[in-house]
Amino acid sequence: MKLVELDVLKFLDVVDSNSPAPGGGSVSALASSLGTSLARMVAHLSFGKKKYEALPDDVKAKFVANFDELLKIKNELNDLIDRDSEAYNTVMAAYKLPKETDEEKVARNAEIQKSLKYAIQTPYDIVVLSGKAISLLGEILANGNQNAITDIGVGTMLLMVGLEGGILNVKVNLTSIEDAAYVEKITKEIYEIKAVAEKEKERIMEIVNSAL
Repeated sequence: MKLVELDVLKFLDVVDSNSPAPGGGSVSALASSLGTSLARMVAHLSFGKKKYEALPDDVKAKFVANFDELLKIKNELNDLIDRDSEAYNTVMAAYKLPKETDEEKVARNAEIQKSLKYAIQTPYDIVVLSGKAISLLGEILANGNQNAITDIGVGTMLLMVGLEGGILNVKVNLTSIEDAAYVEKITKEIYEIKAVAEKEKERIMEIVNSAL
């Protein structure tokens, strides 16, 4: 059974076990999925309300577009909850390959490098998707149901947790990558995404806190 198909208590028990997977990567994906879900909840609570219905058509179109895009992101994040654990198992399998002969050592190292890049892709995707989700929240914050403004705040913080958790999981695997150009490229990209997301998070949280 997939992790995303477990009930909440079972998922928590699987994390709270002596198995290293699911670990921080899967939990980061879950945190960001929860963040997108909260943002969409605020949108759900806005549709049909007088304030929302009075908005210009182009504003409502943008609101709905962001609402729909957040669903796509949530679904992708849900897939990553399981994929992160699968990637971890792939890396462990590579490390268990035979290394008695020089040929075996070369083949094993090549497989390790390949599996590490595969393992990096999942948390990297979490970072990208979380950053994208955060960029979509402003529209819902501005034009959504203000009675649920704190839910946008919590959603934003969850997305930032997922993003930073993704970065940690990228970095831990990058330490074993031999391709220096790849390491430099990925490192640059994740920190650029973080900088933009952090700025938007601070803007959103200032608005949320000022409303309380």
